[in-house]
Amino acid sequence: MNPDIYEAIKAEARAMQDSIVGWRHHLHENPELSFKETGTTEFIRRELESFGYRDIQVGFGPVGTGLCTYVGQGGRCVGLRCDIDALPIAEQTGLLYQSKNPGVMHACGHDAHAACMLAAARILKLYEKDLPVRVKIFFQPAEETRTKIFEKPLSGAGYVVRSGALEGVDAMFGMHVWGIFEAGKVFVREGATMMASGRFSLKVIGKGTHGASPHLGCDPVTTASQIVCGLQTIVSRETSPIEPALITVGTIHGGTATNVIPQEVTLSGTIRAAREDLVRFMGKRLGELASLTAQAHRCRTEYSLLINGPAVMNNPAMVSVVRSAAGAILGSGRVKDVDMLTGSEDFREYSARVPSCLYFMGMKDEGKGVGQPQHDPAFLVNDAVLSDAAAVMAAIPFAFGQACQG
Repeated sequence: MNPDIYEAIKAEARAMQDSIVGWRHHLHENPELSFKETGTTEFIRRELESFGYRDIQVGFGPVGTGLCTYVGQGGRCVGLRCDIDALPIAEQTGLLYQSKNPGVMHACGHDAHAACMLAAARILKLYEKDLPVRVKIFFQPAEETRTKIFEKPLSGAGYVVRSGALEGVDAMFGMHVWGIFEAGKVFVREGATMMASGRFSLKVIGKGTHGASPHLGCDPVTTASQIVCGLQTIVSRETSPIEPALITVGTIHGGTATNVIPQEVTLSGTIRAAREDLVRFMGKRLGELASLTAQAHRCRTEYSLLINGPAVMNNPAMVSVVRSAAGAILGSGRVKDVDMLTGSEDFREYSARVPSCLYFMGMKDEGKGVGQPQHDPAFLVNDAVLSDAAAVMAAIPFAFGQACQG
């Protein structure tokens, strides 16, 4: 392998900075929701073809968006993954390239992921003859949500796996920009990295009546309020205080008029923990607590729980590969340890099946006003870090090859 390959990758990435920013701004301006990323997929396909890629697979099984392709030769195969979908959020950034799609926004950085992966794909194509392994590049749809096509709802990674696209891949790597981490540094850890999670839906059913005659009905609004307050005791009193766990109610809907007690109220939310079995326990207890609280108020409940899956688990050997690649590009002083994040990611579908590593590129720069958490309607990407992020991604297959030889 070319001993100066990392310097070459770094130089190529920095020379492509304007292109990377241009790609990201285009994607940011034209966001598409999960499973609807048709324009995004076509844009990426055209760019890959301009780099010289020909064997491009569009879609994964029944999902017609997203794509993957190969570069290089060799007995070992490394997967590089980015996600491409946006969120149902009304943007509040005021950017010149703000979303053109009302109510849809790249508020999690997936536009940056796709732009960096395009740059990495171009670099890997330029240095294809030097690659020590085969690289499969995934532009994955629908990280943010799930849809039911078969027996249960799956997110994009689930359909990638089910389509067979992961077969033959020996290791998987993914990068996530992170708004509240210091700009230009890579953050990574071994073991559980992002939480296991589940989603719940709860309907509280009472008896509607006039607001002036509450005694003639059974109020699901006050009952739902009691449930929302009470379910937090599942975390505070039924799980270990030294084990991370979260229950979040994200939506409450009920009522049509100020003077009417409605027939029902619906709630939905998420459950998170470091262990999938703890998520299942909290989900079970949430249903029981809701049912009994409703009974006490002469109401009843309908409850459903979907377990998203286990925590993202970073393989120690693959973490070493990322550290090596990031150190070669950025210098070891810009590679940092990180605590487990309380968010969840469908990268879990890969880490549950092959040795994997999901790492983070920090973006926070107070001088530029960058530092918002993911999913904030004012979320900003720090464009200055993108060439370094692309270079690290392009360096990973080379670092993996060196690790295999060592």
